[in-house]
Amino acid sequence: MRLPNSFSAIAFLVLFLRGIPLSAEEASPEEATTVAAPVSPWPLFRGDAEMQGVSKETLLAPLELAWSFEAGKTVIATAVLADGRAYIGSHSGIFHAIDLATGKEAWRYETKDRIEASGCIAGEAVVFGSGDGFVYALKRSDGSFLWKYETEGQIMGAANVFANPDDGETYILVGSYDFFLHCVNLKTGELKWKYETENNVNGAPSLVGYKILFGGCDGFLHAVDARTGKKIDSFEAGAYIANTVAVREGKAYIATYGNEVAAFDVAEKKKLWLFRERDFEYFASPAVTEESVFTASRDKRLYRLDRKTGDLIWEFKARNPIDSSPVVSGGQVYFGADDGFLYGISCETGEETWSYEIGEEVKSSPAIGEGLLVIGCGDGNVYAFRSAAKP
Repeated sequence: MRLPNSFSAIAFLVLFLRGIPLSAEEASPEEATTVAAPVSPWPLFRGDAEMQGVSKETLLAPLELAWSFEAGKTVIATAVLADGRAYIGSHSGIFHAIDLATGKEAWRYETKDRIEASGCIAGEAVVFGSGDGFVYALKRSDGSFLWKYETEGQIMGAANVFANPDDGETYILVGSYDFFLHCVNLKTGELKWKYETENNVNGAPSLVGYKILFGGCDGFLHAVDARTGKKIDSFEAGAYIANTVAVREGKAYIATYGNEVAAFDVAEKKKLWLFRERDFEYFASPAVTEESVFTASRDKRLYRLDRKTGDLIWEFKARNPIDSSPVVSGGQVYFGADDGFLYGISCETGEETWSYEIGEEVKSSPAIGEGLLVIGCGDGNVYAFRSAAKP
């Protein structure tokens, strides 16, 4: 599928954000408690349900290689971290649990197709989708099978977790190439509801309060009530939405396949700023801190923007396009690139503080927790890095 090159995100997003609380601060007390919050250093694709891409740990550069694990084939998925383990799948169709201390495999589970989707930590389970169209729930302790749920298409995007206050149950939210977003009971693997779109759903759903926000190949941005699966609204975007909205303190930030980065004030119902530099798509998801928005583009650049004004503070140029979503840890921002390097960049100056040449494309995104950065690579390995020992 060839994707459109540009569209304006402003009009539909301004309308879309009206009346929809996008943060716990703006939601009612009931809404603010509906998001499941797994106790884990990196439980979801972007670290939390709001998809901010910010680690709670400080991992200082330079880093050194702690271990590498051979997964067999290309690793595009992002790891989730819990229990002293990294959980991650690869194009081999195998989902691995890797001991973070040793880099040794704790257990494995084989599916029937490649795994590009990141998993999620939910209760005692790790849940992930596969190219074979199934959502799998495995017991984290030993990898034993709990249940699987069948969709009618490939699953390429990460899952999210929702605790429903109406029935006290926890649910898995995941999109499929069958054109549906699915809500599946964590305990039983049974369908609660599914929401139909007009094309593939291959991105991770964001969850804020009880509102689900997601886009897909139908060119629409969808808002769905997580409790019922009922449509809140949908808006024609005109182009593929390749990544996920990040939310911080009631402000929503999006980087689009239409070459734009935009910020919106939800409470004031207005656009705060728009950034457009070059005509290259944003495939990676943005990371949002208290002061800045970090967004990576296929124009080979990582941008730091002022969160309040959208003004460019600095840009860092890699050698090839960047599809790896940046993650902020302390004063560093880490990401991979198609040039085969993993980078550490100073948040303050935009200068490279550290890099590691893996050699093959790095499209997986970092997961940071328990003193490690874990990332997959096109060479079929999973790598773990730690801060280098002080002399």
